Amino acid sequence: MTASTTIRFVLSAFCTVLLAACAQSGPVLLQDIVYQVPTGSAPVPSKAVIAVSPLKDVRGGSVSALGKRTISDDIQNDLVVQGTVADLVTSALKDALQAQGVTVKDAPAGDAALLLGGEIRTCWIDVTSRPLKAQYKASVQLRVTIADVPGAPARVVNAQSTLTRDDVVFSFSTVQSTLSEALTSALNQLLTDEE
Repeated sequence: MTASTTIRFVLSAFCTVLLAACAQSGPVLLQDIVYQVPTGSAPVPSKAVIAVSPLKDVRGGSVSALGKRTISDDIQNDLVVQGTVADLVTSALKDALQAQGVTVKDAPAGDAALLLGGEIRTCWIDVTSRPLKAQYKASVQLRVTIADVPGAPARVVNAQSTLTRDDVVFSFSTVQSTLSEALTSALNQLLTDEE
């Protein structure tokens, strides 16, 4: 073994031990998963009123978990939100509609032109952090039902987004921004399909 190979091996082993020692144990609370309002254009005010019914979480598993961070084969963290993922995604849907200039109310709303509801099929981020390499993969898949309140047939819109990002250093802010971008992309698909 050459001297440079030995130095690389020792440095890699040291970084692995250091990373494992610094790793947070237990679930990690993510607080900044939000709809990212597009910049540069002001929403056109609309007289439309849309009632939003809470989205149903059909992912299975924990209602507050939205990801997993893997540090090594035996060190993992669950990534969770305060409350439920369904509340988080429903709130982001309302924010996306309001950013379009639409008045949003909780369902049932008698003066609403449309009623939105649906399912969260996927809202998850997998993170693998190793010394000098962090990989993030966020996936969001929504199935939203849009109905005229008076009783016309409902229309179903599917939206999905997957975002993969590699970085040298792990950070929780990158976890949150990656999942926020995937959620924003899926919600923007819904708004584009509805227009």
